[in-house]
Amino acid sequence: MLLGAAVLELAVAAPFLVIDPSRLRGVPGPLLIVISLGGAFLLGPRLGVVLAVLGVALGVGILDEHPIGEPLVWIPAAIAAGIIGDRVRRGDELRRELLDELRASLVALPGMPAAASVTIASRYVPAEGAQVLAADFYGILDVSRGAISILVGDVAGHGPASAAAATRLRAAWRGMALAGVGLPETMRSMNAILTAERVAFDQVQFATVCLALLEPDMSSACIVCGGHPPPILLAGGRGVELDVQAGPPIGVDTASRWREVRIELPPRPWSLLVYTDGLIEGRTSPAGPRPFGYERLLGILDGRPAPLGDGDLEEILAAVRTANGGPMPDDVIMLAVSPA
Repeated sequence: MLLGAAVLELAVAAPFLVIDPSRLRGVPGPLLIVISLGGAFLLGPRLGVVLAVLGVALGVGILDEHPIGEPLVWIPAAIAAGIIGDRVRRGDELRRELLDELRASLVALPGMPAAASVTIASRYVPAEGAQVLAADFYGILDVSRGAISILVGDVAGHGPASAAAATRLRAAWRGMALAGVGLPETMRSMNAILTAERVAFDQVQFATVCLALLEPDMSSACIVCGGHPPPILLAGGRGVELDVQAGPPIGVDTASRWREVRIELPPRPWSLLVYTDGLIEGRTSPAGPRPFGYERLLGILDGRPAPLGDGDLEEILAAVRTANGGPMPDDVIMLAVSPA
């Protein structure tokens, strides 16, 4: 960039080796100033001084600018522009780091299962270019007698209020899961929490949630969904969306109720895939309509052996991105839990 800016300064001044600069007084000089200050802002004070010195030398030597006023004014100005540019960039870096840490705190739960009974693969992909906090979240816990409790959720909206609501919902789920509270009761409690959040934060409207509890012997699972896509069971090279009737999202009505469904699981190997709807909301093809839909997701899974690993999730995401014609429009969480 330094070389490009220097070449641009030379290109501005060079014609006036043969043209009288007085004929265009007030044009080339300011152009050199703009290039010098803009380059200093982008490159920082040290390289900015180099550009400013070159600009001043060209202005004085070719354009007949003032030999004292030019260096006294524009070299310090370039240094100041470079310092301001560095501070702006550092502020943006800190902001990005903070967003990354906050996002990670939503989707990376301490105390992941240490039990040898399951293997876990997960992917979190924030919407491309998103500079606000989203509110997709998940958790996995060892609970009583070796059962595995699973949570995947998505608070509507973006920003600090939605992210804060997601954090409180996951904390509440964790406490209830460890206390052995049933899934429907857990959903009702989370519903009450989010309903209260709506009083404090107008922009928080509702959340979709999927709760699952895998029995210690991995023979069955209890599942409750609130406005959330049902999990997909992959076994024998075929993916099937589980027959779990979704109740309403949480945060809509304090009187809402949810029904727990028990699913008998097949002999090993198998994988239970729980995800947020960002995975299936993209386009069917780069110029095609939305949504991608769960049927096409099942098509990607067909023929894929269980258990699903990190590489499998990456391949699934790549296929969905290709169909969408680029990055996904919303955050995506994919969580695959398989018996070890």
